[in-house]
Amino acid sequence: MDNNILFSKIVATPTLNSWSQAYNAGKLFAVLSLEKTGEENQDLESLSLRGRNLLERLEQEFFTIEKKDLESIKQAIFNTFQETKEDISISFAAGTFIDHILYLFALGKGKAFIKRDRNFGIILDSTADPKTIASSSGFFKDNDLIVLATDAFSTEVTNDDLNQNLNDNLPTEIAESLAPKIHKAENGKISAIIIKCKPLVSKEPIADEVEEEAKESKEDLKIPSSLNKYLTLLKSKIKKPNLRFAPTRNFFLLATVIIACLLIVSVYLTIQNQNNAKLQALFSEIYPEAQKKYDEGENVLGLNKNLSRDSFMSAQKILIDNKNKFPAKSKEAIQIQDLLKKVESGLAQVSPVDKSGLDRSKLSITVENGSGIEGTAGKAAAILKTLGYIVSSVGNADDYNYKGVTIKVKKDKSEFQALLKKDLSRDYAITSTSSDLPSSFPTDTLIIIGK
Repeated sequence: MDNNILFSKIVATPTLNSWSQAYNAGKLFAVLSLEKTGEENQDLESLSLRGRNLLERLEQEFFTIEKKDLESIKQAIFNTFQETKEDISISFAAGTFIDHILYLFALGKGKAFIKRDRNFGIILDSTADPKTIASSSGFFKDNDLIVLATDAFSTEVTNDDLNQNLNDNLPTEIAESLAPKIHKAENGKISAIIIKCKPLVSKEPIADEVEEEAKESKEDLKIPSSLNKYLTLLKSKIKKPNLRFAPTRNFFLLATVIIACLLIVSVYLTIQNQNNAKLQALFSEIYPEAQKKYDEGENVLGLNKNLSRDSFMSAQKILIDNKNKFPAKSKEAIQIQDLLKKVESGLAQVSPVDKSGLDRSKLSITVENGSGIEGTAGKAAAILKTLGYIVSSVGNADDYNYKGVTIKVKKDKSEFQALLKKDLSRDYAITSTSSDLPSSFPTDTLIIIGK
C-alpha cells in the first residue's frame, strides 16, 4: 500500500519562540508545533530538541504496538505527551493507514481536512487542552486528499484558500502553491502534511453519469371559472334567435369578444409567470444549499459519523421547512422530495437505530479473528462501529479454521440476530447464527470472522 501514498510537507522557518515539524515514518504521518509560553530562558535549540524527542518517543510508542487499532494508537499518543511541561504550548495532528482504514488523532487545536471528489470538509478538530486527544477512523478512497495541520496553519490558511488549492495536482505541487503564504507569515508554529491516496493500478475509465432531466409535460392552459361563465353568457346572448344583427355589427361584436378573451388570458399568463418566477427564485435559494449539505454528509460518511449526521440533518431541515411552498406535482416539489429521500437514507446509515426500532448502541460485541489473516477482526470491528454498535473487544479465536462469519448472541438479545446478519451480509458471507451464547460471556455478542 505504501506505493500508492503520495505526500508533501510544509514547514515554516522556526523562530526563537516557536518551532514546528512535519514527520513521516512508513504509514505514520504527523505534524507538531511548539511555542514557548513560560518565562524560563529557552533558545531555538532547546525547542527543537524537545520537538525531536517527542517525535522519537511517538515513533517508539507507535511501532511497538502489537495490535494497532484506534484505542491502542490513542494510548500511544497519550503516553508520548503525558509528561510534557506546561511552559510550552503544543499543537499536534497525526494519521496512519492500516488495513484500508485511516486513523486520525489530534490535540492542541490540531486539525485534519479531507478533499474527496469536489467535496471539502474538516474531519477532525481538537480542543486547546493538550491532554485531550480527539480521534476518528474510517475507510478511505482512491484520490482522497488528506491534510494534517497545526493550529497555526489553520489560522493562516483559511478553509476557502485550502479548498481552492486542493485540486487534482500532486501533493508537491499543492505544497509549492501554499508555501509563499506560509513563509510570508513568519510564524514558526506553521506545519502541515498533504497526503494523496492513489490507486495501485490504473482503473478503466468510468463513464460519467449523465442525469437526464425529466421531460416537462406541457399543461393545458385552464381558463378561470369566472372567464368560463363570462364566455358562456356571451355565447348564449349571441345565439338567441330573436337577435338579428347586421353583418358589420356581428363582426364588431365578435372582435370585441376575442379582444376581451385575449386580454383576460394575457393577464392570467402574466400573473402565472410572476408566480413561477418567484418559485424559481426560492428554489434556486434553498435547493443548492440543501444539496451542498447532503454532499458534505455523504463525503464524510465513512470517516466521521457525527459530522455526517449534522450535515444530513441540516439538509433535512432546509427541505422540510420549504417543501410545502411549492405546488404538489411541480418539478421543484418532485426534486425536493427526491433529495429528501436521499437525505433520510443517509441519516439511516449514521443512526444506530434501525427501522425495526432496535438500537445498535445497546449491543456490546466481541470480534475475533478466526482466519489467521492479520487485520481481519479489526476491519470487521470498524464496520460495526460505523453502524453504531459498541465493539468492546477485538482478539483472536480459539483456532483459525473458521469459514465465513459466525454470529452468536445471548438469549436475551436474540432480537438482534437478524439485524446483525443483515448488516454484515453486505461485506461477508454469514455461515452460522445462533442465540446460545453463554450468559457468563463478557459481552452480548460474539462474532468470529473466518476465511
